[in-house]
Amino acid sequence: MHNMCIRPTPEELEDFGTPDFTIYNAGQFPCNRYTHHMTSSTSIDINLARKEMVILGTQYAGEMKKGLFGLMHYLMPKRQILSLHSGCNMGKDGDVALFFGLSGTGKTTLSTDHNRYLIGDDEHCWSENGVSNIEGGCYAKCIDLSREKEPDIWNAIKFGTVLENVVLDEHTREVDYMDSSVTENTRAAYPIDYIPNAKIPCVGPHPKNIILLACDAFGVLPPVSKLSLAQTMYHFISGYTALVAGDRGWHQGATGNIFSLLWCSIYNDASYQVCGHAV
Repeated sequence: MHNMCIRPTPEELEDFGTPDFTIYNAGQFPCNRYTHHMTSSTSIDINLARKEMVILGTQYAGEMKKGLFGLMHYLMPKRQILSLHSGCNMGKDGDVALFFGLSGTGKTTLSTDHNRYLIGDDEHCWSENGVSNIEGGCYAKCIDLSREKEPDIWNAIKFGTVLENVVLDEHTREVDYMDSSVTENTRAAYPIDYIPNAKIPCVGPHPKNIILLACDAFGVLPPVSKLSLAQTMYHFISGYTALVAGDRGWHQGATGNIFSLLWCSIYNDASYQVCGHAV
């Protein structure tokens, strides 16, 4: 979480008092399965009144990250701010793009574009002043990662980066990114400034382009689509996607790996351009 949260400056630490929120992570220590309505040895519980989160029965680091994101979903609307599960980057002319999608659909890959400034790869807020990153790091999927396909993410994996669920050669200590024997949901957590073109601080103006990512393994969505404003709103609310490895609901029933992405442009006058689809 040191990599994933916004890290305070030494000056801020000098005046640090009581934490606003506390996470108690017990790792593999299970919850009591005999508790009423408890059907699993894993539980993630948030107490908004006590400002605490307790994690039992899982070592998946994403539970801490997503737990805080869930907290922001509760707090930000109270301030008239929209919290978004999205990647975000900005062009050299100040044009901001948002990439919506479930885990594993390509938000980190597409937002980490060496031709654009990275604002963040997963969690953002959109207010009257523009967009801002909730986090201070990236949580990149690294299954099948290669230097050729994703050079910026590859180069960000260095001293200080935390790798999760990956397989190491016991002699050379080299990582085999092709190995999914533990899970396909392998991860690399690194500070956002490990990406050379990260925009620090991670803020930007109102988005010009919105991209909805759908990992359609079943052919429900066509490869290329143009959507009206009403259709864009419908598909955003519906949240259609196939089950993918980055999603906790993933299972072997998701066949195929068709990667499709859906985008629409928002202009300054709040009118919407029709949307398209690209593979």
